[in-house]
Amino acid sequence: MNTFVQKRRPLGDRDTRSEAPQALTTAAKAGAADERAMLDLLLDRYTEIRRGSTSDRWIRAEHVGSNMGNDSKRIADFIAVDKYLSSGLALHGHEVKVSRADWLSELRNPAKAESFTRYMNYWWLVVPDSTIVKQGELPAGWGLLVRSGDKLRAQVRAPKLAPAPLPIELSLSLTSAAVRTANREPLRRDAPLARPVGAPPSCSACRRVAPCAIHQPRAHRAAVEGSGPQDR
Repeated sequence: MNTFVQKRRPLGDRDTRSEAPQALTTAAKAGAADERAMLDLLLDRYTEIRRGSTSDRWIRAEHVGSNMGNDSKRIADFIAVDKYLSSGLALHGHEVKVSRADWLSELRNPAKAESFTRYMNYWWLVVPDSTIVKQGELPAGWGLLVRSGDKLRAQVRAPKLAPAPLPIELSLSLTSAAVRTANREPLRRDAPLARPVGAPPSCSACRRVAPCAIHQPRAHRAAVEGSGPQDR
């Protein structure tokens, strides 16, 4: 009769098979957190409200698909649209990479970025550390933004490109992503102040007197907590 005998592992010899998925999950979460931090820096970089105006210069869109629907296999991490006529209504596209391995994967698949670069006026690689990109690796026509404290600095200026007309499907995808990004922004930060001439500071998102409870929840909470009972 065949007898199955299970060998006992020596003490201290752990079975790490179940730990591998956990390690991958932890690494994925860390990578997502790093990307989120870079996206937040992009939100700040592309926010500009001139004194005396209530209008933001930029439209911001995170995770823009190359086409409509959930089956889009190619995603631009961040696109900023410059609304100023003096700038030629330029589109700035961004690819965020938070690790060397992430960047090498991008280099092996240039078609992904080409789905968007052909329609952008400027294209940027965004990294938390300049050592992610080695000398000579940055493709022609790309700029390089590197994290410096709480800001992004242009280590390589993106040259102005000659884009093709934006296809209607990509235009709709960009619009949809911009709406999603705007709806989520209060979760990440307060809307900036607008300072119109002859009027009190207002919320740049809805034009209400600041601080707005919806788009400036942190400033609104601080104002409520800082006021005395007689002021409420």
